[in-house]
Amino acid sequence: MPRAKHDQGAVAVVIPARFASTRLPGKPLLAVDGKTILESVYEHARASKLASRVVIATDDERIFAAAKSFGAEVEMTSPDHQSGTDRIAGLVRTGAVDASIIVNVQGDEPEIDPANIDAAARLLLDDPKADISTLVTPVASLAEFANPNAVKAVIAAGGYAIYFSRAGVPFVRDGVGEGADFAALGIYRHLGLYAYRREALLAFSCAPQSRLEVLEKLEQLRALEMGLRIKAAVTSSAPAGIDTQEDFAAFVERQKKRTTRGR
Repeated sequence: MPRAKHDQGAVAVVIPARFASTRLPGKPLLAVDGKTILESVYEHARASKLASRVVIATDDERIFAAAKSFGAEVEMTSPDHQSGTDRIAGLVRTGAVDASIIVNVQGDEPEIDPANIDAAARLLLDDPKADISTLVTPVASLAEFANPNAVKAVIAAGGYAIYFSRAGVPFVRDGVGEGADFAALGIYRHLGLYAYRREALLAFSCAPQSRLEVLEKLEQLRALEMGLRIKAAVTSSAPAGIDTQEDFAAFVERQKKRTTRGR
């Protein structure tokens, strides 16, 4: 893959992947037509135009072997890391990944849009004041707005995040109902894709959990409480990740439809 040349340095994508998921153990190695979820994520990441390198980070020998089998670059990490972010920071700290911008692509998003990876990286390349970048998409429904598993993002006019919450925020005093135009209201769901400047990633990973992070169980709140600036871009491309057996079954059906259309 050709190295993207920017004054602010190279962009690397790191895909943290673990086997011991509580809701769907071994999910990176679940396969559709012989291709694992992890391989699909890797292929989509490799399609990024800005990334000069794509690395899988894991603490599991089974995932390591699978990644090697489809030709991926893969690094073993400590089993003591508590999150994917910590796993990535560990590789950066040891020099195994050397880039000024690191994009965290989750290992359970086989339909991730490569353009989203580039959009997150571009935010940091274009805005020297931003420490971290991420993506949001308009809330799709009233049910999603009320769902605590759909994290909402409050974004200021300049594109910087003010807050993230599992609650329905911002609160609309005049009320919202079925059919509300959430895009027009500027009410967004947060997507779990981040790009970090190297220095921000290392500082973040060394900081203790913050008060709001503990309450909401959202690590990005630690960054905000540290004073790090998170820039967000709005995207309409928001493919679902895979957390449960039901999610995987839905993914299998979507893949079958794509295969049928391709014939």
